[in-house]
Amino acid sequence: MLTILLALLLAPSPFATDVIDRIMAVIGSQPITLSDVAAAHHFGLVDVPAGTADPNGYVLDRLIDRSLTLTEVDRFQPPEPDASEIARRMDQMEQRAGSTAAFERLLAETGTTRDQLRRFVRDSLRTETYTNQRFGAILDPVERAAAVTAWVGDLRRRAQITVLYRPAAPTGGSSR
Repeated sequence: MLTILLALLLAPSPFATDVIDRIMAVIGSQPITLSDVAAAHHFGLVDVPAGTADPNGYVLDRLIDRSLTLTEVDRFQPPEPDASEIARRMDQMEQRAGSTAAFERLLAETGTTRDQLRRFVRDSLRTETYTNQRFGAILDPVERAAAVTAWVGDLRRRAQITVLYRPAAPTGGSSR
């Protein structure tokens, strides 16, 4: 009986599955998926510094921070951003892609819609407005950046964050 059970468990499943997406982190009950990270990176929604050892990890950290700050933004309801600014930023993304066809390919590759990108841009603008309202009195850019970093750090400490992403082990040949 045990042999049959083990054989069934170890046998390939007749229902072949393909991994479509992967949850990389959960903030409260809000997941951040690999496709979210890929879209943020490919569309330039998160600027990854050159030479970053783990771009996916870097983008994931920024998306976690974004999720936490958006919760605060939603609590205080800053004014809606101007529709023309959203359109301008959408046009910039399309231009960075090189052509409308290339932009459409990126949308398809990342499983992202134009509406999702518009919402991302809208929320980014709302966050900028909120951050300017909250930290606008701090004129020194270094001091302001430190205050924002401390605030986001406090949001992280108070939040329930589960990071499921583990970077791939570095590959490198060793000669013996």
